[in-house]
Amino acid sequence: MPALFELTLRSDAWHHFEHACFFAAALLFWRPVILAWPARSPWPRWTMIPYLALAEVQNGLLAAILTFSDRVIYPTYGAAPRVWDLSALEDQSIAGVIMWVPGSLAFLLPALWLVVTTMTTAPRGRPLPSVPE
Repeated sequence: MPALFELTLRSDAWHHFEHACFFAAALLFWRPVILAWPARSPWPRWTMIPYLALAEVQNGLLAAILTFSDRVIYPTYGAAPRVWDLSALEDQSIAGVIMWVPGSLAFLLPALWLVVTTMTTAPRGRPLPSVPE
């Protein structure tokens, strides 16, 4: 939301509030995935796979908007002095790619781990079938 982001650039209090919201949202998002002891999930573990996949879809869509936009989304960045020899639009596109590729790993690696552990873990009370040698 560009208007709210611009507000946080003008006000230290709103800027700190914004970061507190990011942190709280991250804790709430990752809590059902990590399940720190003694937490118990009301859902089966496999449900975290589509949960992470949907988060990746949202991440990918926002990254694509930043990467392929034909205008600078946040006006302050358009007016900010350039540190490198990049236009504000090029800088925004690079940020989108960084969010897309390395940022996707934050969702895809835990999802892959959940797929592997879900497929190799037997339901409670039933042993895994033995592999003939």
